[in-house]
Amino acid sequence: MTSCSRPVGSTLVPVARVDPDDDSIRRFVALHYRYDPARHERRDVVVAAFDHEHELVAFLASESDALKARQAAGDADSHERITGVVQEPGDHEDAQDQRLRRRALDHGVRPFDLDPEARG
Repeated sequence: MTSCSRPVGSTLVPVARVDPDDDSIRRFVALHYRYDPARHERRDVVVAAFDHEHELVAFLASESDALKARQAAGDADSHERITGVVQEPGDHEDAQDQRLRRRALDHGVRPFDLDPEARG
């Protein structure tokens, strides 16, 4: 074993990361819940996205261990955490449609007014 605790002779397999905003594919997204100084709030921040679940699981294990070490050393907040979610194709578009409908309702526009096919 070397100092990085990998067996001698082992090789790292490059992991294909994907764009977390690519709404045309299924993606496995890693999130880091932390304080965002730009927004003055704690929130989930996207840190990586993968096209295979096993890649996300390996990333989460590695990052969780690193976060625990930083927390033990006092370099990270105890509220921080690393999590993962699966985003299906169309998730961003669906969420955007929901926000549009909610804003329309707030302004007195009924949802069927937004859908020309619903008028008949």
